[in-house]
This record gives sequence, structure tokens and C-alpha cells, in this order.
Amino acid sequence: MKTPEKSKLTEEVKISKNSSINPSTTRDLEKAVQILRSGGLVIFPTDTVYGIGCKAGDDIAIAKLKRIKSSLQKFPILISSMAQAYSLAKISPQVLKLASQFWPGALTIILWDKSAKEKIGLRMPDSNLIRLIIEKSNSPIIGTSANFHGQKPPKTFKEIDKRLIKKVDFILKGRCKLGVESTVIDATFSPPRIIRRGAIQLQ
Repeated sequence: MKTPEKSKLTEEVKISKNSSINPSTTRDLEKAVQILRSGGLVIFPTDTVYGIGCKAGDDIAIAKLKRIKSSLQKFPILISSMAQAYSLAKISPQVLKLASQFWPGALTIILWDKSAKEKIGLRMPDSNLIRLIIEKSNSPIIGTSANFHGQKPPKTFKEIDKRLIKKVDFILKGRCKLGVESTVIDATFSPPRIIRRGAIQLQ
């Protein structure tokens, strides 16, 4: 008998592969994938708030994104599978328990990268569209909120600063079902520390 934790992550993969997306969205999705692969920046709706991102590991694109947002912070990485999580970071039993409970979903987990020298933030969004983009891009993507530093994260397309829109290469429109940023938890500590309270309520 499968544990609830394993069942949820298995279900996530099945949902992603069996997603039904209308033709117009499919065209936009393919365009977004093409731009991400070529080093461009894309604005997109997630399950939480609107995000802006690029291909993870693309240092030039990430530097451009930091300049646009006027931010020096490390941006979270969005993944579509646990295989990607294992390829990027050290997955401790504590991290695996959190992932099994809350992924896919609105929880960003801070953990050690593969070298155990730096911390990175990972999240598996509860969005078929975003997970498909990641899968088709053959790479995780950076996913930070689509706003300039100091602004509120946009819940709808209308809330996105028009100046930011002009600085990206493509925009995917859609609905953010939660409209609240993800909760951020640092799992390099035991017990884990809540860094930011958001959509998921933790004790």
C-alpha cells in the first residue's frame, strides 16, 4: 500500500502528462518554451501569483533578471518533478517529508545544493501549465514574482507594472488561483524555520 506522501507526488506526474490545454494556450506555451531555451525572459501565471523567469542555470539571463528587478537576492527555482529536485539539491528525509506533503503546491523549500555549500529555494508549482513548460524546456526555470523590487506581487495580469512588461520577451496570460505568494521554509535547520508566511499555513 502506497503512503499518502508517495501517492501525491506520483499523482503530480500523471496530472502533468495528461493535461488538456486548449490550442491557443498550447501555441503560447510552445512560444514561451522557445524563448526560455534561447535565454529570454517570460512573464507567466503560477498557482500563487504572476511570475517572471528564465531558464535555470542561464547566468546571463539570470543577471538580466536581477538588473530588471533591481535585486541581488537568489531567485527560487521551479521544478516539475522530484528527479529535478534530486539533480539540483541534497534531499534529506526532512525535505522529502515536506515535499511529499506540500508538492505540488505553494511551498518553497530552502535546502542545500548538491555541493552543500550554498542554499537554494525549490518549488514544484500546482500548475499544469508551468510544469509542462518546465518539462518541454528540459530544464527547471527561475520563478520570482513579476514585480520590481519593493512592489506587491501581482495577482492578475492587470496588476503587473507596464514598465516590467516592456522589458520581457514574452507574456503568458492566465489565472493565479491562490493570489498569495508561496510560504517559504528553510529546511537546512532542524526543525525547519519559516522564512515567509504565505499561501500554506504551517505551525
